[in-house]
Amino acid sequence: MARLDVAPTRDAFLEIQRSLKRVQEGHDLLEQKRQILVSELMTQVEVAKRIKDEIDAVMASAYEALYQAAVQSGITGLRRQSCGVEMEHTVSISSRSVMGVPVPSIEFEAAQFGVRFALTDGRSSTDEVMRRFVKSLELVARLAQVENSVFRLAREIRRTQRRVKALEKIFIPQYKESLKYIEGALDERQREEFIVLRKVKQKRRRQALARLAGRAQAHGGAADG
Repeated sequence: MARLDVAPTRDAFLEIQRSLKRVQEGHDLLEQKRQILVSELMTQVEVAKRIKDEIDAVMASAYEALYQAAVQSGITGLRRQSCGVEMEHTVSISSRSVMGVPVPSIEFEAAQFGVRFALTDGRSSTDEVMRRFVKSLELVARLAQVENSVFRLAREIRRTQRRVKALEKIFIPQYKESLKYIEGALDERQREEFIVLRKVKQKRRRQALARLAGRAQAHGGAADG
């Protein structure tokens, strides 16, 4: 594992220690964020499944009503009725934040239509067709919101996962390897200094003994004279 290009000094050791602590704290926060996003993603996936089931049921009901209306009024009659109907629905889009990830919030408001066709041909089946298809539009808007949220959450989870892996596989090992290198270099330097100091002490001791021996010889020669 590659280490940082730093001088093996005590100051560098302390600085890398502080940096490693910050990186580990950042890793923990990112991992917590990833877990929260995954939990939110799974929740939204379940919601999407439920909405899809509702849409399937509503659309099946709407097509059944359309079939019944076609039997009563005929295809030509339904086409003639639909040409005179205009409805303006309202869709508003805003956003909310989930752990810093902007996800859409879609509000669908259906136009009020009441009874339109029964007044002209005495049949309410066409009104029921419209009512059921409009209900499906509300569900489609909800599904669009949820599926877009799922997409954005999944993208942010991948991005966060890459950052977590980069810290785990690259940065944290680099810092640890650098600390190990500096610690080893400092220990080696300390051992060398200890050896040098011991040799200096031994040399001084020999010099002191030599001086004492010289003085003793000088005193002995003076006594013989």
